[in-house]
Amino acid sequence: MSTKQEPNLSKQSTIYSYTLMKRIYHSLYKIIVYFMLLILAVFYKFDPSNWLPLLVSYPLLLIFHSLLIRIYFQFTIGMAMRGWSYRWGVFWCGFLPEGNASIRLVSRIQLTLFWIGLAMITLLYPWIPDKWLIHLTIFHFWMLMPRLWMLFRFRPYRKAGLIKITDKDTSCYMQ
Repeated sequence: MSTKQEPNLSKQSTIYSYTLMKRIYHSLYKIIVYFMLLILAVFYKFDPSNWLPLLVSYPLLLIFHSLLIRIYFQFTIGMAMRGWSYRWGVFWCGFLPEGNASIRLVSRIQLTLFWIGLAMITLLYPWIPDKWLIHLTIFHFWMLMPRLWMLFRFRPYRKAGLIKITDKDTSCYMQ
């Protein structure tokens, strides 16, 4: 059985055609500003005798966000996380779509992470020390604000748009 391609077809043709609508580059300037905001927030009135909340808050939130995304997929969508993998990045870290994903789905997941995370931190208020509460809140906002800002910029394309997240940029496509 031979699989010959017709000579008049391009090798680059696909069954999908996407149009790039907006691209947000993850420039060095944005990365520096992003980390400077974190440094200013974390070290404002910092207590050098207690490093534990600073060192543990970010990994705890990563674990919590990962569990929450898995639970979200299991109970709302009712399927495994096919097409999603754990990736490290500056603005996007955690379970992310490997290719294109619906802006609506990614927005819903990020907003769920934001509100449930904020509610959990608020519920822990009576039982955890102030330093832990402050660091968890700072890291929670620091992790999610750039994502929510990018998704807000893609708002006009939310109904039928697709998002693609890479190390260098976040792009919005329309079919």
